Amino acid sequence: MLAFTDLGRHYTQAELARAKKQKLPTIYVWRGERVFISFVVGPLADGRIPDITVDFPEHWPVEIGVVRETSAYVSRGMTWGEIPIGPNKMAPDYVQPLTDLTTAPAPYLNCVATIDVPDEADHGDEVLVIGTIRAGAETLSLPIQVIGLDYPHPDPQLFSLELWEYPYAVARYYNIPADQLFGPEHERLVKENLQKYVEMGGQSITTTIVEDPWHHQTYDAYPSLVQWTQTAAGFHFDYTNFDRYVQWNLDLGIYRKIKCFSILPWENEIKYRDAQGNWVTEKPAVGSDRWRAIWTAFLTDFIDHLNAQGWFDRTYMALDERPLDEMKTVIEFISQFKTASGQPLKLSGAVNYQTVAADVLDHYQDISINQADIGDPRAFKQFVADRHDKGLETTFYNCVGNYPSMFALSEPIETAYLLWYFASLSVDGFLRWALDAWVEDPTKSVNHWYWESGDPFLLYPHGDGDDKPYLSPRIMMLEHTMAQIRQWRFMASDEVTEDLPAVQALTAYLDTLIDTPLPAKTVNEYGATVGVDEKADHQYMRETVAKIEALLAKAGVD
Repeated sequence: MLAFTDLGRHYTQAELARAKKQKLPTIYVWRGERVFISFVVGPLADGRIPDITVDFPEHWPVEIGVVRETSAYVSRGMTWGEIPIGPNKMAPDYVQPLTDLTTAPAPYLNCVATIDVPDEADHGDEVLVIGTIRAGAETLSLPIQVIGLDYPHPDPQLFSLELWEYPYAVARYYNIPADQLFGPEHERLVKENLQKYVEMGGQSITTTIVEDPWHHQTYDAYPSLVQWTQTAAGFHFDYTNFDRYVQWNLDLGIYRKIKCFSILPWENEIKYRDAQGNWVTEKPAVGSDRWRAIWTAFLTDFIDHLNAQGWFDRTYMALDERPLDEMKTVIEFISQFKTASGQPLKLSGAVNYQTVAADVLDHYQDISINQADIGDPRAFKQFVADRHDKGLETTFYNCVGNYPSMFALSEPIETAYLLWYFASLSVDGFLRWALDAWVEDPTKSVNHWYWESGDPFLLYPHGDGDDKPYLSPRIMMLEHTMAQIRQWRFMASDEVTEDLPAVQALTAYLDTLIDTPLPAKTVNEYGATVGVDEKADHQYMRETVAKIEALLAKAGVD
């Protein structure tokens, strides 16, 4: 059997066996767009994999992968350091290159073809390209209509992406020795993940300026990229690793923002070494004289360093889910630190409370609101518009405790629906707290001591012989949907296309989403956040996203 499947849903082997061979509607794409096509092959006799290919007359680049399963706890961890052992389910959550497989891992293979439509795929006219999927003697026709537009790459900032990066997790997984951190091999491996991030339009660099600013909530510690030492002469700051890591990002074109975590670390711990090399930990109260003295020493030196590197204008002091009173203290304090020309440091924050604190949040040039805390969607949309009028950016994020979400057991359609829903509320983009904060071995288990399974990463480490991270269906859906949102926003704002009836029809439909609240959530018997009626929710999400994509396709060809 060879039949199309749906990238937006998970399949059991029994469900794959029931897939029906059907004609795929024409897929509408822009020049330079990446397309993901999901299909099933099977049943396979004796584990033998037939020749599987996807061919186009124009020899477009195609990579074929197989969706693999990993073990996922059906709830969330609750105790630091204790990885829950179950009950577990198998989650189809990473895509391994077909070329890696010598025998089939299951009777039915759910495959995903990644197709890169070249920039030169058309020359101003619409072109229908018919590809062919082959598995042994079976074939499927794959019709792709390339839309003839003069702008093949909408600006990623039409809907921005920020994924937090974890270079120390990469080092641990691939056994980089401590004395080779931020050396050539570490650089090569980290850049594999960063390359995927930049391909999706990522433009924010995640850095740490204190030891473990999130209080080691991740499986791996996240040491400071800035080394602090205090001697009799005062504090000394070594920026060697900070500079190297920032430069790795800049090398790949990730340059818009450098987020520095954090002047308000979780637990307010500040660790440094004394003159003898011993660790010292302080927890000065936020706003106290000692707190101000420590951070005055750092910020004064840090501003000088940023200026010397030419990075000051793109640097943000970043806060993550801190209490409102502490944020107010930071706002007052940090306003005192400016360049010689009077430029203040910029602030960024991810916050998990409602937008009632607009007078505080207006001090943040860049703010991200937890999806569970947006409050009334109409008030939230107005909040976003008011910030736009002031030249301020507003994004949304989701994480542990959210539904719909992007966990290993979340249906990928949840990703697409969430992005479209918040895009309809005019947010500037999306933030997710972890690109690659891996657990011990995510290809075997994605359980973690604090969160729903799969919460801390969207990429998987690759096996020996590969040079790219394994993608999850979640990140594929993220890339696909963000590209479409940017296309819509481009057409809705470009003077050539903004008045097209189909473009206006798509915008009008998206405007109606504000009247439908996000699906209701509850907590299962083990403590995980889940939907009250997930079957009905997923059906609604599929229908909504399908209508949006149909309107987008019509807008592109009108």
